[in-house]
Amino acid sequence: MDKAKLKKRLKLVVQLLVAALAIYLVTGQIDLQEYKKQLLGLHPGWLMLAVLAFNGSKVLSAFRLNYFFKSLGLSLGSVYNLKLYYLGMLYNQVFPGGIGGDGYKVYLLNKLYETPVKGLITATLLDRISGVVALGFLAFITGLFGSSAQWLDTYSFLLWVGLIAAYPSYYLLVHFLFPSYKKYNHITNIQAIGVQGLQVLCAYFMLQALGIEAGYMDYFTLFLVSSVAAALPISAPGGLGVREWVMVEGAVIFALNGSAAAAFASIFFIITLFSSLLGSVFIRQFRGPDGADSNQKT
Repeated sequence: MDKAKLKKRLKLVVQLLVAALAIYLVTGQIDLQEYKKQLLGLHPGWLMLAVLAFNGSKVLSAFRLNYFFKSLGLSLGSVYNLKLYYLGMLYNQVFPGGIGGDGYKVYLLNKLYETPVKGLITATLLDRISGVVALGFLAFITGLFGSSAQWLDTYSFLLWVGLIAAYPSYYLLVHFLFPSYKKYNHITNIQAIGVQGLQVLCAYFMLQALGIEAGYMDYFTLFLVSSVAAALPISAPGGLGVREWVMVEGAVIFALNGSAAAAFASIFFIITLFSSLLGSVFIRQFRGPDGADSNQKT
């Protein structure tokens, strides 16, 4: 077995162990009967709205990623790019420990367009970073309007520090380390806020589906923080286990319903998983850049 395969398998083992430990900790802190009741009592109308909001965020996220590709001189058709994005989601969710969604996109676009691998990796990395910055920015805002400031007490000023420093820090990062991506910096950052805003809207609809009527800002803050945690390399695909653990631990801090918080995280995982299955429809279509702009190399 070569080192690359061994590394992937070790990464998968670590992710599964972290997920298993997180789930074990969560089950010891919640009322499982209440958790089950929460899931079985979901309002289908609100749940459908949550699914629509989630997929709306993914459509906008695909457009954002395409701007990073444009910085490389790679112009993909919008529909083609969207299909590729959903296929990447499928790889992330269904094939853990393998090539991964980002890796697949880098491989395919390098093969079809001979775009340098280094540039493609940088574009996908910046796409991820811009998303995390938007998550943090919105988390600082919801934290200021929720219970976070009170919980932080004398350190509540850190919320303002994070809020004010988030985007200047990102702009400096791009300016000095990735200057070739500055052209689309403004539009991609606006889109990143839009993406995470739609995710928060999805969270609102999920809370409605669960019948939760209070503590919205705290739930939003925990949701955004758990999304950052779910993006860490040690997290299993979809943040399984880790997202639930962050939500439940946060529920203790903010005096929220732990079972409802765990159910909330599980619903989001299920929405993510089933939405990613749409990518399976497009697997056969990626034998050539049929959806790419006509001026691109084929």
